[in-house]
Amino acid sequence: MAETAGIDESCIFTKKRTRPLGGPHRMEHSATTRHVLHQGDARTLSFLPDTSVHLAVTSPPYWNLKRYNEHEQQLGHIDDYESFLRELEAVWREVYRVLVPGGRLVCVVGDVCLSRREFGRHLVMPLHADICVMCRKIGFDNLNPIIWHKISNASYEVSNGSKFLGKPYEPNAIIKNDIEFILMQRKPGGYRTPSDEQRRLSLIGKDEYNKWFQQFWRITGASTREHPAPFPLELACRLVRMFSFHGDTVLDPFCGTGTTMLAAARAGRNSVGVEIDPEYCRMIARRMQHETGSLFAEAAFTVQAQAPEAPPAVAFGERPARYAAEKRTRPPKRMTQRKKNEG
Repeated sequence: MAETAGIDESCIFTKKRTRPLGGPHRMEHSATTRHVLHQGDARTLSFLPDTSVHLAVTSPPYWNLKRYNEHEQQLGHIDDYESFLRELEAVWREVYRVLVPGGRLVCVVGDVCLSRREFGRHLVMPLHADICVMCRKIGFDNLNPIIWHKISNASYEVSNGSKFLGKPYEPNAIIKNDIEFILMQRKPGGYRTPSDEQRRLSLIGKDEYNKWFQQFWRITGASTREHPAPFPLELACRLVRMFSFHGDTVLDPFCGTGTTMLAAARAGRNSVGVEIDPEYCRMIARRMQHETGSLFAEAAFTVQAQAPEAPPAVAFGERPARYAAEKRTRPPKRMTQRKKNEG
C-alpha cells in the first residue's frame, strides 16, 4: 500500500476488503485504505508533508457567484476577482508542494458569467484560463483539458435553465454556459513504476478506457440541493481511476460534499479531504455513513477540526446521531436572470 506518512492516525477510518465490491464504480480491494477529513483552510496544508499525495481532484469555489454558507475564510465570498485569484493561488502552491513528482492536479471549474443588470454588461471572467496561467507560473505542466458538457443542468448565471440571455429570437443573444473545464496540471517528474499488484488492481476496461480518455464528456450534473456547486460521483470516479493507482493517496482541498473521498474509497485509494465549512463536514460524515453502507460498516471515521468552533471528532458507531441531529441550513438563493430582467 502507498505510504500515507504524516497523516494523523486518530483521524482515519480503515477497512480491508479482499473481494470485489458490488454496485457502480466499486473496485476490487486487497489492502486497507485510509481516509481523513480535515476541517480547515486549504491555503495551508501544513498537516501534510511534502510529496505525500499522488493525485489531487477538486473543484474550487466560484468567485462571487455561488452562495456558500457564511464563513470568514470562504474564498467564494471574496468580492475582488484579482484578490480571489491570489488566494486561490495559495491553495495550488500547497497542492504542488504535497504532490509527488509526476502527480496531477485535476481541477473541475467553469467560467464565471456576469449579468448586464448587476455589472452593466454581460461578460465572462475566464476562471479556467486564469487557473492555467497561475499553475504554469507555480511550476505545473499544463496538459490538455477535458470539456464536460453538463446534461440537463442550468448555466451558472441562469438558474432556471433559460435557453438564452437577451431578447428571444433576435441576434446578439448571449451564448448559454453549458460546459465546465476539467483542467490537467502535472507536477514535473518521472513516470511511476507501480508494483505488479497495483497495475493489476488499477486496470481500466477497454470500453471504459476508450470512453474516458477523450476530450469531450457528457455527464449529467449533480443536484445542487445540498451544495451550490457539486460535481457528480461518476465524474470523480473516472478521474480517480484514470490518474492514480490502487493504494495511492488522493487529495481534495475543497472537499464540499465529499464526492472525491467517496470515489477514492470505492476505487481502493486513500483520501484526504479538506473543507472549511463545518456544515459541509457534517454533511460529508452523513454521506460517507449513508452511501458507503456495508463498505465501511466496521470502520471508524472522524473529523479533524482545526478551528475552535468546529464540531468535535465523532466516530461512526459511537455517536453518529450527533451529525444526524444537526439542523441543516441552506444559503439564500440568488435571483435568477429572468427575474432580474422582468420589468
